[in-house]
Amino acid sequence: MIGGLFVVVFFLPLSFIYGRWRARGLKAAHATLKGRLLALMPMPLFFAVCFAVATVWQSEAAQRRMADLAGSEAESALDTGNGVLDGVLTIARWLGQVELILFMVALPYLLGALVACGLLILDANGRIVLAPPEPPAVDPQAGEG
Repeated sequence: MIGGLFVVVFFLPLSFIYGRWRARGLKAAHATLKGRLLALMPMPLFFAVCFAVATVWQSEAAQRRMADLAGSEAESALDTGNGVLDGVLTIARWLGQVELILFMVALPYLLGALVACGLLILDANGRIVLAPPEPPAVDPQAGEG
């Protein structure tokens, strides 16, 4: 409970900043809510699937150890028997494990995508108005050398 509270308090401001920035950019780039949400979701879904695969593999670790001690073979939800699919799941597990190790990068990104999704839905319903992204400031003195 305390860990979850820490995560929310520590990462939510950064997630909100990223989510607002992402939502404003998507609003300017896509005309419909469906297009905005479709453009927002591929990478967060990829990271969520990798996270789930790594979590399943980690939870099966105790079963594998017990089976090794008993001298039997452990069943795994991630062993399909198809070499290509097993290879893809192994790569997803590796990425998910890196994501678990680097949760300080991955978690604000995933929470920011949820914040962006919420902001885009609120904007489409007319509850809030997302301002267009601000163009980068140009320094008039930068051109002179």
